[in-house]
Amino acid sequence: MGNCVSRSQQPFTASCSSSAEKNLGNGILDGLPIAEPTTSFWTIPAAPVATHQSQENLPSHADVVIIGSGISGASFARTLLEHGNSLHVVMLEAQDACSGATGRNGGHIFAATYHDYEYLKKRVSEDMAKKMMRFRKAHLDEILAVAAEEGITEYTQCRAVEGVDVYFDKPTFREAQRKLQVYQRDMGEYAGSYTCYEGLSAQEKYHLSPLAVGCIATRAGAIHPYRFVTSILSRLLTDYPKEFELHTRAPCTSIDEPTSSRPFYKLTTARGVITTPHIVHLTNAYAPALLPSLKGAIYPIRETMTAQRPGRNLHASTLHGRRSFVFFDSPRKGFDYLTQLPEGEHELMFGAGFESRTDGGADGMYGVHSAAHVGGAMPIYFGAESWGAEALPTTPADEKDVGVGSWAEGRVKAIWSGLLSESADGMPWVGQVHVNVAGRKAPPASSAPSALIDPRSNTEKPKSVATAAPGEWIAAGYSGEGMVHAWLSSKAVALMLLGEDLTEVKTWLPELFSVTEERVKMAKRTFKPDVVLSGKRRVFSL
Repeated sequence: MGNCVSRSQQPFTASCSSSAEKNLGNGILDGLPIAEPTTSFWTIPAAPVATHQSQENLPSHADVVIIGSGISGASFARTLLEHGNSLHVVMLEAQDACSGATGRNGGHIFAATYHDYEYLKKRVSEDMAKKMMRFRKAHLDEILAVAAEEGITEYTQCRAVEGVDVYFDKPTFREAQRKLQVYQRDMGEYAGSYTCYEGLSAQEKYHLSPLAVGCIATRAGAIHPYRFVTSILSRLLTDYPKEFELHTRAPCTSIDEPTSSRPFYKLTTARGVITTPHIVHLTNAYAPALLPSLKGAIYPIRETMTAQRPGRNLHASTLHGRRSFVFFDSPRKGFDYLTQLPEGEHELMFGAGFESRTDGGADGMYGVHSAAHVGGAMPIYFGAESWGAEALPTTPADEKDVGVGSWAEGRVKAIWSGLLSESADGMPWVGQVHVNVAGRKAPPASSAPSALIDPRSNTEKPKSVATAAPGEWIAAGYSGEGMVHAWLSSKAVALMLLGEDLTEVKTWLPELFSVTEERVKMAKRTFKPDVVLSGKRRVFSL
């Protein structure tokens, strides 16, 4: 979760120590993705594709090189391969496949809508605000459709759920109701269905703590994000054995611009050198490592996730996996979020809305404060009576040891953290990267890959340019809202790179996401780590 504005529209303090500034400037963003010391519950057991290397050495050249193997990489590769003209595509991953934010998030597909709409309307115009709302909302149906097309709906637990915003502060709840009215009035039929519950009716319907003052419910979604991405990557490797390669443990350490004798980019990795006319940056928080001009425009936030056993009194309606919650505390304290797994021990996937640029630092460990919060919050949100006694592990002992030791036997079965990105101006960065932003020359147009086309079956097949002009591309900076921004953003970039007619894409992709030199300058002026950030910011979730 997360975006350019806050679900609660409340300010929060984002002060940074000098050590934190060092991490932001010369640590996390300057370095390669780290081998995370905490194990994400989603990634156990590891997918067969986790450590895949298509061949012993990198090929010397590819038509397109993708950097990153999360949900953005899966969307881009799927679109490119299924629309392209037999392009040779190589995906590089610094660690294991889907080991970054996608494999470490909450599986929460819950777009912020009424929370953000009014502010965006004032900031970017009513029409653009509506477009941004429609873009976010479109992701649930898009991901449901993709899972169905891939035949992985059940395996990935991809499902529509009832999304419930729970409020524990009356003024915040009243303000949310007011914003909902504005949103519904302006969006009309595109707003979707929302239902408000107050006081006792909210507590009884959702079996919440007596402290809950109200709820706003609508349609949302949930998914096993790691299975979703790794399933798609595995299928692409099978269906496109000649066109698609995945190389894990192959961090890209540098990019050299074209030269007169080498009309391509040269990427140096831990497993060799590869040249290409197209580089696609899909590393989210790590994008500035290879695009230094984006430092300050995109920067990292480390947050904490857990898998928790439900209390013994927790109602069956909470445990069937068809609900998703966002819990709002009093002003200035942000929110937490929860989905429930529909199988196994029905683990509650609970994430903290406490953001931290410093907790854990560059070593990747979660912060003690965030960990303590998520470890103890659940019985408070549901109430002692609705929660009941703590559950005992039900997983057989021979199934618990999954290669990293047994899961913890208490309420908190697993706890981990990961890096999400924050965009300084609150919007994703989507499209071709201008050479002045990339800081490198682009390859000449003549280096674009070509394909054989057959305009008339009885003629010789001529060669045709198979892509747009060579260059660098990006989809990143989702500000914690990757599940409602990444898939369609990356799909759009793939269509751009292919030189497709973008008439239809322009109807749903917000123009403000474009990567321009002026936008970079404005965003970097916005980034001030030692001040209280705007009240229009969300306290992001992973």
